[in-house]
Amino acid sequence: MTQSALQRKVAAHAALWGILALVAGCAGSQDVPTADSPDPLEGVNRAMHGLNKGLDTVAIKPGSDAYVAVVPSRARSGISNVATNLLQPVYAANHLLQGDIEDAGTTVMRFGFNTLFGLGGLLDPASEAGMYDNPSDFGETLAVWGVGSGPYVELPVFGPSTVRDSLGLAVDIYADPVPRVLGNDSWPYVVGIRVADLLQERNEMARVIEALYYESADSYSATRIAYLQNRAKTINDGALALEDLEDPYDF
Repeated sequence: MTQSALQRKVAAHAALWGILALVAGCAGSQDVPTADSPDPLEGVNRAMHGLNKGLDTVAIKPGSDAYVAVVPSRARSGISNVATNLLQPVYAANHLLQGDIEDAGTTVMRFGFNTLFGLGGLLDPASEAGMYDNPSDFGETLAVWGVGSGPYVELPVFGPSTVRDSLGLAVDIYADPVPRVLGNDSWPYVVGIRVADLLQERNEMARVIEALYYESADSYSATRIAYLQNRAKTINDGALALEDLEDPYDF
């Protein structure tokens, strides 16, 4: 599939999720649903959860184990640094859209610093200089704008989400400027770097993932609760941080 075809496909999906998110925004609050919230998509979600659990069993976990066993730790660290660096433009854009000028500026400086002085992001001198990684996404941006989360959704491969976060994911993928700047030929390398980083993350989160997937009486419910609690904390912490920001136009 060509880049333009992929972009059209993602845009079509984004439009669909956009309609659903607007409906959710009219019907609900901007809060993330809790473990006790209704789960109207449970049937479909459980099917997707079974697929994701099977993929983890037969492909992701073995791939992660092999990656960690074969690739030296220093090389894995460098690849993860590059993957994180490539996401900084998306983070910066979302901070800006949320009205968080300070974090947007710091993220831009972090990206430039690591790109110029960190060998394209292989190293992370920005963190040593106090410019720490501060992830953000369009799902958070929609929450700041007051769009309701909608019900819980488990996406194939991407895993736990909500209607709002699914739209955010589609927009972040489509709007990511890095592949456009690097050109069409960069796609395999960018995807490869991000897949390698996900394998590294799977290894680092092995204890948590295996407890949820393989040691829980109901792995779907355990995964749903863990995601919703963690997501609520992320969004609420971000909202509190925004409330503490000084208005630059308040004289």
